[in-house]
Amino acid sequence: MADAGFFEGTEKRIEIDFRGDGDLRNAARSNWDTVVNLSATQILNSIETADFTSFLLSESSLIVYSRKAIIKTCGRTVPLNAVPKLLEIGKEQGLAVEWMCYSRKNFLAPEEQPHEHQSMEGEVEACRKVFGHVGDAYVLGPMTGEHWLFYEKMYLSANYLERGDFTIDVMMYDLPKDVQEVFHTTEPEGSRAGAEQMTKASGLAEIANLLEAEVDDYCFDTCGYSCNMHSKLAYAMVHVTPQDTCSYASFETNFGSTLFGKPERNLEEILNMLIGKVCDAFRPGKLTLTLLQDTGAVPFLGNAPFNAADARYERRSSTSTSMGKDYHATIANFYRKE
Repeated sequence: MADAGFFEGTEKRIEIDFRGDGDLRNAARSNWDTVVNLSATQILNSIETADFTSFLLSESSLIVYSRKAIIKTCGRTVPLNAVPKLLEIGKEQGLAVEWMCYSRKNFLAPEEQPHEHQSMEGEVEACRKVFGHVGDAYVLGPMTGEHWLFYEKMYLSANYLERGDFTIDVMMYDLPKDVQEVFHTTEPEGSRAGAEQMTKASGLAEIANLLEAEVDDYCFDTCGYSCNMHSKLAYAMVHVTPQDTCSYASFETNFGSTLFGKPERNLEEILNMLIGKVCDAFRPGKLTLTLLQDTGAVPFLGNAPFNAADARYERRSSTSTSMGKDYHATIANFYRKE
């Protein structure tokens, strides 16, 4: 972030679900250092909760549950390079891979990416290699517009009808000038005062209060911001690139989801309220919402989180696909109403 020129905020994301009696959190810290270094990023801070460990990275975040790992990285990172190490960690902890996916929205400047990510064909080939030459690639959304590449493989069958796991990701572009300015600072990188000021002035402190979440936040040199939020079983991660030529912010959460079993209550109202507050905090010119959910979560989400965006923006496209009866992926693209 030190160079306030172009920076690719759009993230690459890998999620792996494991099965067994082991616990990923028992792995030595050096293992997670290796995972992050292989991805071409660095750990800035880490927090352990009763349910998961979060790592705040120089380019985004790593979340580790007992049997789930999520690494999300931006810029010129290559998280696919870390997959063999992630699988090795799982095996060392007595776990087997149940499901794995790689996903990312289309890049602002694919030509600036490492060679593995400069073309969709190259990415799919890289995925096939690290996934063991199995799995399927999907493209949701218009190829000529905002779309989502999704590569996944189910290695062990599971009853997703009885699971309530889901992830919401809000990817926001063309931030207004006043929002961009919130994430510029004269404080030194890593300054507590600088990070706390960004969290408060942006409205993210209010969002954290809604989630009853602890915030691990960080301000970068001159501009840029990241945070992980911790709310019991749930996480939220926020990353902001405020440069005018490439302004971008993302908000990802699994708030209300369950790793095992179904949610305990209807989540439509609270999730629409949450995503509405995110939209109001960043006021992007355009945004993309993605939802990946187990079949067991579907009755509990209703029209969330898409109703929140529909109330504020014009929906241009929406695409959904189902992976058998197990889980469902949806992308919707929104633009500021004229």
